[in-house]
Amino acid sequence: MAKKSKQAYQQAPWRKQLQSAGISLMPVIALAVLMAIYLIVSAEAAAAGLEIMDMHYEEEEILRIIANQRTDLAWRTSYKEMQKRAEKTGFQPASMEAIHYMKIPGYLGQNSIMLALPPNNGNDLGPIVNEYYQQSLWQWFSSTFLTNTASGGVNQ
Repeated sequence: MAKKSKQAYQQAPWRKQLQSAGISLMPVIALAVLMAIYLIVSAEAAAAGLEIMDMHYEEEEILRIIANQRTDLAWRTSYKEMQKRAEKTGFQPASMEAIHYMKIPGYLGQNSIMLALPPNNGNDLGPIVNEYYQQSLWQWFSSTFLTNTASGGVNQ
């Protein structure tokens, strides 16, 4: 049998105390490191959230500027404003004698735009039922459960 060997010397008491203190502080240190990592990630997420909010505010401001510019363009190109500008620059309305209509052979005009489908006379959509479903729930229930039990009792 193997003999247990004895240590030639014992560890100093202060070393044992230091080791036990280190072992007992290890969870506290690990918890502190985890909390630090959590705080760093949270701070980065909060900074990213604030940056996203700033971008949304900037986007809203740009959309407001675009809307204002469209409104301004609509006002400047309105009939009354265009008429005022035309009179200032010396344009005059054309008289009926000055207007000439020309028929150009081969020109079919502008293509019409289809905004909606034309109405149908017949109903193209039939009932949307899978072709495999050809019996009602009651028929399936009675053929599956009620007939099998009745026939099972007769056959036995």
